[in-house]
Amino acid sequence: MNNIKIIDAIMGSGKTHNAIKKMKKHSGNFIYVTPFLEEVKRIIKNVPNVVEPQVSYDYDIIEEEYKAVYKRENLLRSVIKCQNLATTHSLFQKLHKNDYRFFSDYDLILDEVITPIKDLDMKLADIQIALGQDLIIVNDKTGEVTFIKDEYDGDKFYELKKYCETANVVYVNEKLLVSVFPPEIFKSFKSVTVLTYLFEGSLLASYFDYYNIKYKIEKASKKDELKEKAKIKSLLNVYIGKYNDIGNAKNAFSVNWLKNKSNKELKKISTQVKNLICRKFKTNSNETCFTTFKAYKSKLKGDGYANGFIPVNERATNKFSHKKTMIYFANRFLNPNVKRFFEDGNIKVNEDKWALAELVQWVFRGAIREGKPMNLFIPSKRMRTLFLEWLNET
Repeated sequence: MNNIKIIDAIMGSGKTHNAIKKMKKHSGNFIYVTPFLEEVKRIIKNVPNVVEPQVSYDYDIIEEEYKAVYKRENLLRSVIKCQNLATTHSLFQKLHKNDYRFFSDYDLILDEVITPIKDLDMKLADIQIALGQDLIIVNDKTGEVTFIKDEYDGDKFYELKKYCETANVVYVNEKLLVSVFPPEIFKSFKSVTVLTYLFEGSLLASYFDYYNIKYKIEKASKKDELKEKAKIKSLLNVYIGKYNDIGNAKNAFSVNWLKNKSNKELKKISTQVKNLICRKFKTNSNETCFTTFKAYKSKLKGDGYANGFIPVNERATNKFSHKKTMIYFANRFLNPNVKRFFEDGNIKVNEDKWALAELVQWVFRGAIREGKPMNLFIPSKRMRTLFLEWLNET
Protein backbone atom coordinates (compact mmCIF):
# COMPACT_ATOMS: atom_id res chain seq x y z
CA MET A 1 0.00 0.00 0.00
CA ASN A 2 1.30 3.43 -0.93
CA ASN A 3 1.98 6.24 1.49
CA ILE A 4 -0.79 8.88 1.56
CA LYS A 5 -0.15 12.12 3.42
CA ILE A 6 -2.63 14.98 3.85
CA ILE A 7 -1.07 18.42 4.41
CA ASP A 8 -4.01 20.13 6.12
CA ALA A 9 -3.30 23.83 6.62
CA ILE A 10 -5.29 27.04 6.29
CA MET A 11 -5.24 28.91 2.98
CA GLY A 12 -2.31 31.27 2.61
CA SER A 13 -0.03 29.17 4.81
CA GLY A 14 2.34 28.36 1.93
CA LYS A 15 1.34 24.80 0.98
CA THR A 16 1.87 25.32 -2.75
CA HIS A 17 5.03 27.39 -2.20
CA ASN A 18 6.52 24.58 -0.09
CA ALA A 19 5.45 21.99 -2.67
CA ILE A 20 7.30 23.91 -5.41
CA LYS A 21 10.48 23.96 -3.30
CA LYS A 22 10.23 20.19 -2.77
CA MET A 23 9.55 19.50 -6.46
CA LYS A 24 12.72 21.40 -7.39
CA LYS A 25 14.71 19.00 -5.19
CA HIS A 26 12.66 15.88 -6.04
CA SER A 27 14.87 12.94 -7.03
CA GLY A 28 12.16 10.71 -8.56
CA ASN A 29 9.20 11.26 -10.86
CA PHE A 30 6.09 13.19 -9.89
CA ILE A 31 2.72 14.33 -11.19
CA TYR A 32 1.37 17.63 -9.86
CA VAL A 33 -2.41 18.01 -10.16
CA THR A 34 -4.17 21.33 -9.57
CA PRO A 35 -7.70 22.62 -10.24
CA PHE A 36 -6.66 25.38 -12.64
CA LEU A 37 -4.62 25.79 -15.79
CA GLU A 38 -3.08 29.00 -14.41
CA GLU A 39 -1.52 26.96 -11.59
CA VAL A 40 -0.19 24.41 -14.13
CA LYS A 41 1.58 27.30 -15.90
CA ARG A 42 2.94 28.51 -12.57
CA ILE A 43 4.48 25.10 -11.83
CA ILE A 44 6.01 24.78 -15.29
CA LYS A 45 7.48 28.28 -14.95
CA ASN A 46 8.99 27.65 -11.50
CA VAL A 47 10.02 23.98 -11.61
CA PRO A 48 12.53 22.75 -14.24
CA ASN A 49 11.79 19.77 -16.51
CA VAL A 50 8.02 19.62 -15.99
CA VAL A 51 5.70 19.11 -18.97
CA GLU A 52 1.98 19.64 -19.45
CA PRO A 53 0.00 17.03 -21.45
CA GLN A 54 -1.42 18.65 -24.58
CA VAL A 55 -3.41 17.53 -27.60
CA SER A 56 -1.03 16.55 -30.44
CA TYR A 57 -1.35 15.08 -33.92
CA ASP A 58 0.26 11.92 -35.29
CA TYR A 59 0.48 11.24 -38.99
CA ASP A 60 -1.28 8.01 -40.01
CA ILE A 61 0.68 6.57 -42.95
CA ILE A 62 -2.11 4.19 -43.95
CA GLU A 63 -4.91 6.76 -43.81
CA GLU A 64 -2.54 9.50 -45.02
CA GLU A 65 -3.87 12.01 -42.54
CA TYR A 66 -3.12 13.50 -39.15
CA LYS A 67 -5.06 12.07 -36.21
CA ALA A 68 -5.52 13.74 -32.84
CA VAL A 69 -3.80 12.29 -29.78
CA TYR A 70 -5.77 13.54 -26.80
CA LYS A 71 -4.42 14.74 -23.46
CA ARG A 72 -4.98 11.54 -21.49
CA GLU A 73 -3.03 9.46 -24.01
CA ASN A 74 -0.23 12.02 -24.08
CA LEU A 75 -0.14 12.00 -20.27
CA LEU A 76 0.41 8.23 -20.36
CA ARG A 77 3.05 8.62 -23.09
CA SER A 78 4.91 11.10 -20.89
CA VAL A 79 4.75 8.71 -17.94
CA ILE A 80 6.24 5.93 -20.08
CA LYS A 81 9.09 8.39 -20.87
CA CYS A 82 9.50 9.06 -17.11
CA GLN A 83 8.76 12.79 -17.49
CA ASN A 84 7.55 14.96 -14.63
CA LEU A 85 4.06 16.31 -15.21
CA ALA A 86 1.76 19.15 -14.18
CA THR A 87 -1.90 18.87 -15.10
CA THR A 88 -5.43 19.73 -14.02
CA HIS A 89 -8.01 17.96 -11.87
CA SER A 90 -10.16 17.69 -14.99
CA LEU A 91 -7.60 15.65 -16.93
CA PHE A 92 -6.59 13.59 -13.88
CA GLN A 93 -10.22 12.54 -13.41
CA LYS A 94 -10.36 11.34 -17.02
CA LEU A 95 -7.90 8.54 -16.22
CA HIS A 96 -9.29 5.05 -16.79
CA LYS A 97 -9.39 2.39 -14.12
CA ASN A 98 -6.85 0.33 -16.08
CA ASP A 99 -4.34 3.20 -16.19
CA TYR A 100 -3.19 2.50 -12.62
CA ARG A 101 -0.40 0.22 -13.83
CA PHE A 102 1.54 3.19 -15.25
CA PHE A 103 2.07 5.04 -11.97
CA SER A 104 3.95 2.70 -9.64
CA ASP A 105 7.17 4.77 -9.89
CA TYR A 106 5.45 8.14 -9.52
CA ASP A 107 4.66 10.42 -6.60
CA LEU A 108 1.33 12.25 -6.84
CA ILE A 109 0.97 15.78 -5.48
CA LEU A 110 -2.71 16.71 -5.43
CA ASP A 111 -3.31 20.42 -4.87
CA GLU A 112 -6.81 20.53 -3.36
CA VAL A 113 -9.15 17.58 -3.13
CA ILE A 114 -10.98 16.19 -6.15
CA THR A 115 -14.67 15.27 -6.09
CA PRO A 116 -14.36 11.50 -6.41
CA ILE A 117 -18.01 10.60 -6.94
CA LYS A 118 -20.96 11.87 -8.95
CA ASP A 119 -24.56 10.87 -9.45
CA LEU A 120 -25.28 9.54 -12.95
CA ASP A 121 -28.43 11.04 -14.42
CA MET A 122 -30.18 7.78 -15.29
CA LYS A 123 -33.75 6.87 -14.42
CA LEU A 124 -34.54 3.63 -12.60
CA ALA A 125 -36.64 2.42 -15.56
CA ASP A 126 -33.63 2.76 -17.88
CA ILE A 127 -31.39 0.92 -15.42
CA GLN A 128 -33.94 -1.91 -15.35
CA ILE A 129 -33.98 -2.01 -19.16
CA ALA A 130 -30.18 -2.29 -19.29
CA LEU A 131 -30.33 -5.14 -16.76
CA GLY A 132 -33.20 -6.85 -18.59
CA GLN A 133 -31.37 -6.71 -21.92
CA ASP A 134 -28.24 -8.19 -20.33
CA LEU A 135 -26.21 -5.12 -21.18
CA ILE A 136 -24.91 -4.85 -17.62
CA ILE A 137 -24.39 -7.11 -14.64
CA VAL A 138 -24.11 -6.08 -10.99
CA ASN A 139 -21.72 -7.58 -8.44
CA ASP A 140 -23.94 -8.75 -5.56
CA LYS A 141 -21.35 -7.86 -2.91
CA THR A 142 -19.89 -4.57 -4.11
CA GLY A 143 -22.71 -3.26 -6.33
CA GLU A 144 -20.14 -2.58 -9.06
CA VAL A 145 -21.61 -2.50 -12.55
CA THR A 146 -19.94 -4.14 -15.58
CA PHE A 147 -21.05 -3.41 -19.15
CA ILE A 148 -20.83 -6.83 -20.81
CA LYS A 149 -22.05 -6.10 -24.35
CA ASP A 150 -18.81 -4.96 -25.99
CA GLU A 151 -20.48 -4.81 -29.39
CA TYR A 152 -23.19 -2.42 -28.21
CA ASP A 153 -23.27 0.66 -30.48
CA GLY A 154 -26.65 2.20 -29.64
CA ASP A 155 -27.22 5.71 -28.36
CA LYS A 156 -29.33 5.11 -25.24
CA PHE A 157 -26.67 3.39 -23.14
CA TYR A 158 -23.52 4.62 -24.90
CA GLU A 159 -22.62 7.03 -22.09
CA LEU A 160 -23.17 4.32 -19.46
CA LYS A 161 -20.86 2.00 -21.41
CA LYS A 162 -18.15 4.67 -21.43
CA TYR A 163 -18.49 5.26 -17.68
CA CYS A 164 -18.18 1.52 -17.02
CA GLU A 165 -15.03 1.36 -19.15
CA THR A 166 -13.32 4.30 -17.49
CA ALA A 167 -14.55 4.45 -13.88
CA ASN A 168 -16.20 2.38 -11.19
CA VAL A 169 -19.98 2.51 -11.66
CA VAL A 170 -21.91 1.39 -8.58
CA TYR A 171 -25.58 0.42 -8.26
CA VAL A 172 -26.85 2.01 -5.02
CA ASN A 173 -29.93 0.84 -3.14
CA GLU A 174 -31.27 -0.81 -6.33
CA LYS A 175 -32.34 2.64 -7.48
CA LEU A 176 -29.49 4.62 -8.97
CA LEU A 177 -26.02 4.59 -10.42
CA VAL A 178 -23.03 6.61 -9.27
CA SER A 179 -19.68 7.01 -11.00
CA VAL A 180 -16.70 6.67 -8.66
CA PHE A 181 -13.11 7.63 -9.44
CA PRO A 182 -11.18 4.33 -9.61
CA PRO A 183 -9.53 3.73 -6.21
CA GLU A 184 -6.90 1.64 -7.98
CA ILE A 185 -5.37 4.90 -9.22
CA PHE A 186 -4.69 6.22 -5.72
CA LYS A 187 -3.44 2.85 -4.55
CA SER A 188 -0.91 2.59 -7.39
CA PHE A 189 1.25 5.68 -6.81
CA LYS A 190 4.50 5.35 -4.88
CA SER A 191 3.22 8.13 -2.65
CA VAL A 192 0.34 10.60 -2.57
CA THR A 193 0.42 14.08 -1.00
CA VAL A 194 -2.81 16.07 -0.78
CA LEU A 195 -2.59 19.83 -0.12
CA THR A 196 -5.84 21.12 1.35
CA TYR A 197 -7.67 22.52 4.38
CA LEU A 198 -10.44 20.94 6.50
CA PHE A 199 -9.80 17.60 4.80
CA GLU A 200 -12.02 15.66 7.21
CA GLY A 201 -15.02 17.50 5.80
CA SER A 202 -14.24 16.53 2.20
CA LEU A 203 -15.80 13.76 0.12
CA LEU A 204 -12.28 12.55 -0.64
CA ALA A 205 -11.86 11.68 3.07
CA SER A 206 -15.10 9.66 3.00
CA TYR A 207 -14.00 8.01 -0.27
CA PHE A 208 -10.67 6.96 1.27
CA ASP A 209 -12.54 5.52 4.26
CA TYR A 210 -15.04 3.74 2.01
CA TYR A 211 -12.29 1.97 0.07
CA ASN A 212 -10.14 1.44 3.17
CA ILE A 213 -7.34 3.60 1.75
CA LYS A 214 -5.17 4.56 4.70
CA TYR A 215 -3.90 8.11 5.07
CA LYS A 216 -2.14 10.30 7.60
CA ILE A 217 -3.12 13.91 8.27
CA GLU A 218 -0.40 16.42 9.07
CA LYS A 219 -1.86 19.65 10.44
CA ALA A 220 -0.27 22.97 11.20
CA SER A 221 -0.07 23.71 14.92
CA LYS A 222 -3.33 24.88 16.47
CA LYS A 223 -1.51 27.96 17.74
CA ASP A 224 -0.50 28.96 14.19
CA GLU A 225 -4.00 28.32 12.86
CA LEU A 226 -5.65 30.43 15.57
CA LYS A 227 -3.13 33.19 14.89
CA GLU A 228 -4.17 33.16 11.20
CA LYS A 229 -7.86 33.18 12.14
CA ALA A 230 -7.34 36.17 14.43
CA LYS A 231 -5.73 38.03 11.53
CA ILE A 232 -8.64 37.09 9.24
CA LYS A 233 -11.19 38.14 11.86
CA SER A 234 -9.59 41.57 12.17
CA LEU A 235 -10.00 42.13 8.42
CA LEU A 236 -13.37 40.50 7.78
CA ASN A 237 -16.67 42.33 8.15
CA VAL A 238 -19.34 39.59 8.39
CA TYR A 239 -22.70 41.33 8.14
CA ILE A 240 -25.01 40.92 11.15
CA GLY A 241 -28.38 42.67 10.90
CA LYS A 242 -31.93 42.76 9.55
CA TYR A 243 -31.02 41.66 6.01
CA ASN A 244 -30.21 38.22 7.43
CA ASP A 245 -33.82 37.65 8.49
CA ILE A 246 -34.70 36.08 5.13
CA GLY A 247 -32.36 33.16 5.89
CA ASN A 248 -33.52 32.04 9.35
CA ALA A 249 -35.04 28.72 8.24
CA LYS A 250 -32.58 25.81 8.41
CA ASN A 251 -32.92 25.10 4.69
CA ALA A 252 -32.91 28.77 3.60
CA PHE A 253 -30.96 29.26 0.36
CA SER A 254 -30.70 25.52 -0.29
CA VAL A 255 -31.60 24.28 -3.78
CA ASN A 256 -35.08 23.16 -2.65
CA TRP A 257 -35.74 26.42 -0.81
CA LEU A 258 -34.80 28.47 -3.86
CA LYS A 259 -36.89 26.22 -6.10
CA ASN A 260 -39.99 27.08 -4.06
CA LYS A 261 -39.45 30.83 -4.29
CA SER A 262 -41.25 32.88 -6.94
CA ASN A 263 -39.34 35.15 -9.30
CA LYS A 264 -40.84 38.09 -7.44
CA GLU A 265 -39.50 36.83 -4.08
CA LEU A 266 -36.03 36.25 -5.54
CA LYS A 267 -36.06 39.70 -7.11
CA LYS A 268 -36.88 41.18 -3.70
CA ILE A 269 -33.78 39.48 -2.24
CA SER A 270 -31.52 40.93 -4.95
CA THR A 271 -33.01 44.40 -4.33
CA GLN A 272 -32.28 44.09 -0.59
CA VAL A 273 -28.69 43.13 -1.36
CA LYS A 274 -28.34 46.12 -3.68
CA ASN A 275 -29.42 48.33 -0.75
CA LEU A 276 -27.02 46.57 1.61
CA ILE A 277 -24.11 47.16 -0.75
CA CYS A 278 -24.98 50.84 -1.20
CA ARG A 279 -25.66 51.62 2.47
CA LYS A 280 -23.19 49.43 4.35
CA PHE A 281 -20.47 47.99 2.10
CA LYS A 282 -20.09 50.84 -0.41
CA THR A 283 -18.13 48.85 -2.98
CA ASN A 284 -18.48 49.19 -6.75
CA SER A 285 -19.58 46.46 -9.15
CA ASN A 286 -16.02 45.43 -10.03
CA GLU A 287 -15.20 44.94 -6.35
CA THR A 288 -18.36 42.95 -5.56
CA CYS A 289 -19.20 39.33 -6.30
CA PHE A 290 -21.84 36.74 -5.51
CA THR A 291 -22.53 33.05 -5.76
CA THR A 292 -25.47 30.70 -5.83
CA PHE A 293 -26.40 27.45 -7.53
CA LYS A 294 -26.11 27.66 -11.31
CA ALA A 295 -29.87 27.39 -11.95
CA TYR A 296 -30.52 30.53 -9.87
CA LYS A 297 -27.64 32.71 -11.04
CA SER A 298 -29.79 34.84 -13.36
CA LYS A 299 -32.66 35.10 -10.84
CA LEU A 300 -30.54 36.34 -7.94
CA LYS A 301 -28.15 38.67 -9.73
CA GLY A 302 -28.79 42.34 -9.12
CA ASP A 303 -27.56 45.87 -9.73
CA GLY A 304 -24.12 46.46 -8.31
CA TYR A 305 -22.95 42.85 -8.43
CA ALA A 306 -24.58 41.15 -11.46
CA ASN A 307 -21.31 40.62 -13.37
CA GLY A 308 -19.34 39.32 -10.38
CA PHE A 309 -20.51 35.70 -10.33
CA ILE A 310 -18.09 33.13 -8.84
CA PRO A 311 -19.17 29.45 -9.01
CA VAL A 312 -20.24 28.07 -5.64
CA ASN A 313 -17.60 25.32 -5.80
CA GLU A 314 -14.70 27.59 -6.82
CA ARG A 315 -11.37 26.97 -5.11
CA ALA A 316 -7.60 27.36 -5.48
CA THR A 317 -7.50 30.44 -7.70
CA ASN A 318 -6.24 33.99 -7.20
CA LYS A 319 -8.18 35.67 -10.02
CA PHE A 320 -10.89 37.07 -7.69
CA SER A 321 -8.57 38.50 -5.05
CA HIS A 322 -9.67 42.07 -5.93
CA LYS A 323 -13.21 41.39 -4.63
CA LYS A 324 -13.88 43.44 -1.49
CA THR A 325 -17.50 42.34 -0.99
CA MET A 326 -18.71 38.75 -1.31
CA ILE A 327 -22.37 37.62 -1.27
CA TYR A 328 -23.09 33.94 -0.54
CA PHE A 329 -26.60 32.95 -1.69
CA ALA A 330 -26.21 29.25 -0.88
CA ASN A 331 -26.84 26.62 1.79
CA ARG A 332 -24.89 23.50 0.96
CA PHE A 333 -26.24 20.00 1.53
CA LEU A 334 -24.82 16.81 0.07
CA ASN A 335 -26.45 15.20 -2.93
CA PRO A 336 -28.68 12.59 -1.20
CA ASN A 337 -27.62 9.91 -3.69
CA VAL A 338 -23.95 10.48 -2.95
CA LYS A 339 -24.71 10.47 0.77
CA ARG A 340 -26.59 7.19 0.39
CA PHE A 341 -23.62 5.62 -1.42
CA PHE A 342 -21.36 6.25 1.56
CA GLU A 343 -24.02 5.23 4.08
CA ASP A 344 -24.45 1.89 2.30
CA GLY A 345 -20.76 1.35 3.00
CA ASN A 346 -21.25 2.31 6.67
CA ILE A 347 -19.37 5.57 6.15
CA LYS A 348 -20.97 8.55 7.87
CA VAL A 349 -20.42 11.88 6.13
CA ASN A 350 -20.58 14.99 8.29
CA GLU A 351 -22.62 17.40 6.16
CA ASP A 352 -21.83 20.39 8.36
CA LYS A 353 -18.07 19.84 8.05
CA TRP A 354 -18.43 19.39 4.30
CA ALA A 355 -20.56 22.54 3.96
CA LEU A 356 -18.10 24.56 6.08
CA ALA A 357 -15.10 23.38 4.04
CA GLU A 358 -16.87 24.39 0.81
CA LEU A 359 -17.81 27.81 2.22
CA VAL A 360 -14.34 28.60 3.59
CA GLN A 361 -12.76 27.73 0.25
CA TRP A 362 -15.15 30.09 -1.53
CA VAL A 363 -14.64 32.96 0.91
CA PHE A 364 -10.90 32.71 0.39
CA ARG A 365 -11.21 33.55 -3.28
CA GLY A 366 -11.71 37.22 -2.31
CA ALA A 367 -9.49 40.03 -1.03
CA ILE A 368 -9.03 38.34 2.36
CA ARG A 369 -6.50 35.95 0.77
CA GLU A 370 -4.29 38.99 0.06
CA GLY A 371 -4.57 40.17 3.67
CA LYS A 372 -6.95 43.00 2.75
CA PRO A 373 -10.27 44.03 4.38
CA MET A 374 -13.37 42.34 2.99
CA ASN A 375 -17.16 42.39 3.51
CA LEU A 376 -19.08 39.12 3.67
CA PHE A 377 -22.85 38.60 3.51
CA ILE A 378 -24.15 35.07 4.26
CA PRO A 379 -27.95 35.28 4.67
CA SER A 380 -28.32 31.54 5.39
CA LYS A 381 -28.35 31.27 9.19
CA ARG A 382 -26.99 27.71 9.07
CA MET A 383 -24.02 28.59 6.86
CA ARG A 384 -23.29 31.84 8.70
CA THR A 385 -23.34 30.05 12.07
CA LEU A 386 -20.95 27.36 10.81
CA PHE A 387 -18.60 30.02 9.49
CA LEU A 388 -18.65 32.18 12.62
CA GLU A 389 -18.09 29.17 14.90
CA TRP A 390 -15.04 28.30 12.79
CA LEU A 391 -13.78 31.89 12.72
CA ASN A 392 -14.30 32.54 16.44
CA GLU A 393 -12.66 29.32 17.63
CA THR A 394 -10.41 30.01 20.61
